[in-house]
Amino acid sequence: MTVRANIDLKLLTIVDELYRTRSVSQTAENVGLNQSAISMSLARLRKHFNDPLFVRTNSGMEPTPHATEIIKLLREAHKLLQLAIEHHVIFDSATSTRTFRICATDIGQAVVLPLLMNRLREVAPFINIDLRNLSQDTSRQMESGDVDLAFGFIQGLNTGFYQQRLFKERFVCVARADHPRIGDSLSLDQLQSELHLVVTTISTGHGIIEKTLAEKRIQRKVGLRVPNFLDLSALVSTTDLLAIVPERFGHALTTRRSIKVLTLPIAVPSYSVTQHWHERFDRDPGIQWLRSLIADLFPKKRALNSNDFRRCPSTVTPISD
Repeated sequence: MTVRANIDLKLLTIVDELYRTRSVSQTAENVGLNQSAISMSLARLRKHFNDPLFVRTNSGMEPTPHATEIIKLLREAHKLLQLAIEHHVIFDSATSTRTFRICATDIGQAVVLPLLMNRLREVAPFINIDLRNLSQDTSRQMESGDVDLAFGFIQGLNTGFYQQRLFKERFVCVARADHPRIGDSLSLDQLQSELHLVVTTISTGHGIIEKTLAEKRIQRKVGLRVPNFLDLSALVSTTDLLAIVPERFGHALTTRRSIKVLTLPIAVPSYSVTQHWHERFDRDPGIQWLRSLIADLFPKKRALNSNDFRRCPSTVTPISD
């Protein structure tokens, strides 16, 4: 902050003290200076404001009308400075009407959002979520503050971002419950002979599957490629197509369609689903609260439960970037 004409803020303190005491000697004692220094300071201020500021009378140093006006402004400024110095942002989740902007993968929307929205109903009924699809612009949006938080399997974030693991995820295979050739288990031969539905959306674990299959020299017959997971349940439940998906998402599908979850006959590396935010907003109390709330949705060693996958409340509206 620059003060015009390089006026020392201490000089303004002298004006306020002189206004209060009406005495040069008392002012000098109160601010820890000698009377000569007070007189010199007053001379500088008179020159700056082009006004006597204080005149000597029988009752002491009386302020001019201009000095009185200056004092009013200085005291208002002092109050504002004190408020700024003592200001602490307070976030009350029970009463807040804040809208949090979140980016998520299709899987994140299907797995995390239902849990989050049901929890918000209990502890923060007035908070809203503006949900957006994860995209190549997500990192820039988090850096600018246009997005508060992102979660899912996200790679390639630059320096300046924080992340927190929500849970470890593994892959399973899903098929329609009454599949004519597959029962309660899946063999390697079946994995290779049946047609597959493959999701090719960005920021998923799709690359892990492709790399594993290539390393093990396993050929998968692809019958259909789709850009996202949105219609996967309908396609799997009404065709003989198989799909390799994250386990939590697979269990979510079984509550909505006649779909069964099968253990893969090959070992596939697991991966971490994380939440991400930019360091610029690391201390934002609202975002801190939201991160903690989401992390608490996935305690360690927590068993999957069909109630975890209730349909997301209709108040959430996905918005594509």
